Amino acid sequence: MKNRWKHIFIPVLAMALCLSLAACGNSDDVAGEDWRTTGVVVGSGTITHDGESVDVLVTVDPNSAAFYRDQEEQVLFDSVSFPMNIPDAEQAFNAISFDDMDGDGESDVLVSFIHENGDATELIWIWDPAERYVFREDLSTVALSGGDLSEYVGLWEYQGENLWLRIHEDATWEFVNDQDDVIEYGTLWVDENGVTLHFDGSGDTLQLDRTVSGDLMDIANGGSLFPVEGIQSSEPYFTRNGLEINAAVEKGTFLLTDGVCSYSGLGDGYNTDDCYWEITKNGDYTHDGIRELHFDAICYIPESSIPYFDQEYITVTNSELYDFYTGMWLTTATAYGNSQRGDNYYLHTVSWQGNSYLIEFTYSTNWQYNVGDWAQVLTKSYSVYLPEDYDGLVFAAEAQPSNYKDTAKRMQLDSISPEAAIMDLDTVDPYSGLYFSLCY
Repeated sequence: MKNRWKHIFIPVLAMALCLSLAACGNSDDVAGEDWRTTGVVVGSGTITHDGESVDVLVTVDPNSAAFYRDQEEQVLFDSVSFPMNIPDAEQAFNAISFDDMDGDGESDVLVSFIHENGDATELIWIWDPAERYVFREDLSTVALSGGDLSEYVGLWEYQGENLWLRIHEDATWEFVNDQDDVIEYGTLWVDENGVTLHFDGSGDTLQLDRTVSGDLMDIANGGSLFPVEGIQSSEPYFTRNGLEINAAVEKGTFLLTDGVCSYSGLGDGYNTDDCYWEITKNGDYTHDGIRELHFDAICYIPESSIPYFDQEYITVTNSELYDFYTGMWLTTATAYGNSQRGDNYYLHTVSWQGNSYLIEFTYSTNWQYNVGDWAQVLTKSYSVYLPEDYDGLVFAAEAQPSNYKDTAKRMQLDSISPEAAIMDLDTVDPYSGLYFSLCY
């Protein structure tokens, strides 16, 4: 990522610097005219390096300060690039100093500005024999006189990229990825157009213009950023975590290894074994921007999957609805035995890529025993109402934990981890489940 920014911005900065230095030369100069009389000089001083001192004259523009030898012909001696664009640099310039600030006997640079509203900006560079003038953010003071920083503080998503911009109240920023790892960082300048990011280390800058709608436009790279509450990867959660849609609606039964557990009492004789799931649709209608899905999720439990118990026992299966894009569990309370749709009504909002989708559903459960070759058959009958343009609904049939303790905990997950992402449900092994896409 760092190389990408360098590739984009270094040529731009070089061009800006060349333009600024050309401007300092004054295109109206006549051959032989003393450039020092043209009015572009804003300051002067003496630069000392390696025991040699040179008198210089100073010019400034919004991007840099240039130091020329104090002689009739305009000869560039050195320069510093500002860490941000300073639109009123020529008008606000106050003073420049080449004093030795760190006691190494070499000239450092201090440039100060006083803006129209009285705010002050003071920029400091310390001399380094290898890197020359190194900007020191920790010693500098930047006044955000061109705009209100508070309008930008927070998290911004770079649309279409796995990238977020976080702006802090102290005028620092960082680009982070979907794991909140810092990719780039630096300081920023606010002006009437938006913000200018200065990249620490490389010295690159990036201008982000504020739009009427409140978003930020990266015109140089054709991108845009919009404010968000939290980091959400542009890659769907299921895809990012390697969770495959490995079962299909209306395609018969699918084996779920260890999909059912049985036990008596408080976990006596706890056992897990195989079962089969299938989904059949009973209706799929769209009207007034709403899509209605009516389907049955059916679990078939073989005789061989239930061991012999000499007392009353319990059989447990687990199945849930999830959102493909965010991984969010559309939380339900565990239903025991048979239940009616009126007993199981739920409403959730899924937020993805700046859009919100209201998912409403209800279901009933019906257990049957000794049905043909099956010891038990569970039918969950769903009615789901969702926006017409939403296609991320997933039915998951989940494998059972290897022990009774985790099974008992799972029955309380609706109160422990409501709306948690599937990978965060610590009693669920997401890679052992069956996943049906319901909006194909």
